Amino acid sequence: MVEINQNTNSSKKACSASPSSNRVSTETLAAISAKLHKVHFEHGEVVFVENSLGDSMYLIESGQVKVSVNTGPGQQEKIVNYLGPGNFFGEMALLLNQRRSATVTVVIDADLWVLRKGDMDDLLADHPEIALQLTRELSRRLSDAVMEVEKRPGYTLTVIFGPEAWRLAEHVHQLTHQRVVLFDATGANLNEQINPNAQNENLVVLEAMDNLSSATLVETLSILVDGYDWVLVALPTEHNEVTAKALQLVRATVLLKTPAEPWITELSTGPIFSCNNSEAELARTARKITQRVIGLAMSSGGARGIAHIGVLMALQEARIPVDMIAGTSAGSLFGGLYACGKSPDEIARFAKNLVKLIEFKSGLWDPRFTLPWNGLIKGNATLKYLDKQFKHATFADTKIPFYVVAADVMSGEEIVFEEGPLAEALRASIGMIGIFSPYQLNGHYLIDGGAVNPVPASILAEKGANIIIASSVIPSIEEERVRGRMKSGQPLNPNFFGVLTSMMAIMEREIVKTRMSPVDVLIRPRVELLTSMDYDKADEFIRLGREATEREMPLLQKLLSN
Repeated sequence: MVEINQNTNSSKKACSASPSSNRVSTETLAAISAKLHKVHFEHGEVVFVENSLGDSMYLIESGQVKVSVNTGPGQQEKIVNYLGPGNFFGEMALLLNQRRSATVTVVIDADLWVLRKGDMDDLLADHPEIALQLTRELSRRLSDAVMEVEKRPGYTLTVIFGPEAWRLAEHVHQLTHQRVVLFDATGANLNEQINPNAQNENLVVLEAMDNLSSATLVETLSILVDGYDWVLVALPTEHNEVTAKALQLVRATVLLKTPAEPWITELSTGPIFSCNNSEAELARTARKITQRVIGLAMSSGGARGIAHIGVLMALQEARIPVDMIAGTSAGSLFGGLYACGKSPDEIARFAKNLVKLIEFKSGLWDPRFTLPWNGLIKGNATLKYLDKQFKHATFADTKIPFYVVAADVMSGEEIVFEEGPLAEALRASIGMIGIFSPYQLNGHYLIDGGAVNPVPASILAEKGANIIIASSVIPSIEEERVRGRMKSGQPLNPNFFGVLTSMMAIMEREIVKTRMSPVDVLIRPRVELLTSMDYDKADEFIRLGREATEREMPLLQKLLSN
């Protein structure tokens, strides 16, 4: 922090810009100005911390600050607000003699005017209208807090390296329908490359002034973040004073067909997103910037998992993208096909053929007769079949990030695959206890992932998904009772497979109860009248998946438009 000599005209300007003081008299403004002194904070400096004693309030002349609170030990900070020029903060501790209720950190180099408690007491005694204006402003803030719908945070200030930055700005605008500005500091005259009809008052390109310096960049960004919801800064791919300062100030970096130069990686203070400039990747990058990344968790469930295909069909028809997938058992099989670029119709054709593959004469059953006996079949033929179906693909070959869950039968550990051959991960994840021998890999004995995480939404939360959709085909105990009542007139003599699948379902239901907290939208196809071995009912499963997704579509659309 650097303290600056007081300038009465500037301090009066800062006071008059404040929402709470623009109706006070000139005499009162002059009195306030006489009590203020100016300080300068650099990016990253903390003005004050939560729970510290407070003896001053601050008015922002330029720059931007972040207001955040601590949510608990080991938890990430919760960002309450970003404040720009004309706003004030710190008044509650000053007026009520309380400790600071939040931490304030400078995110764009800021000039602040400070008013001490003793000076505030003198002003309130001589100019009571100040108290009235403060009360009005605090009431307005409280009303806004009560009425405001919770919004997802985003990287509201982002730097872009590489060509066609304008297309990314368009995607951000189309996604949010908010005010977006692209500040072009490349010198490439982006305005000349853009269709004039594409620009409007909520989507504009501003060309940087000649001889842009780091100081003028700071001042410009301070103004833009106060006037626009999303500020994108297009920069040349060369290391200089301006690019270094921009990387220090922004919250994320995007590389459009541009390599991650060491200096960019070193100076970036937020995440770095790479994009190949395809329409799909630009749209996905826009969702990363606005923190609307959509993850789909697909549960275990045997034949019931075919309902996931109906979910994929409904999402695709509604033009709801999927940015990452986590799957367990059946969910990993169908999710893997989708992640590799297969269409829902192609996956449906694959699913309808499964009824033939589960027959003993299909060639996929390689019985295990040797000791130690730990499953009906070894699963080697299944592994070869999967490798052929996925064309020897690895996780690096998927079109979108994909995660597969399996369980270590010896330790009970959850094993998450995200690299290596897809076939090995899928063979491990679908290895139903008692049917398949555990799959040995990297010192683990792996079985069906449903034993530890049947609906792997938690994996998506860990990997950065902001909106998590869970497709679960695991019926509740109440739903299973419905099936029992429907068949009450028939003798129920479960066979060997029925016993195993029922045991897995009981275990999975109990696990699901404790692992659904990250889910935003839960899609539950009503599959309880069918069993996990009804592979001949593929069309019906798909229909149930479609219907369940359509029931949840209003909630999903609301989340995406927030």
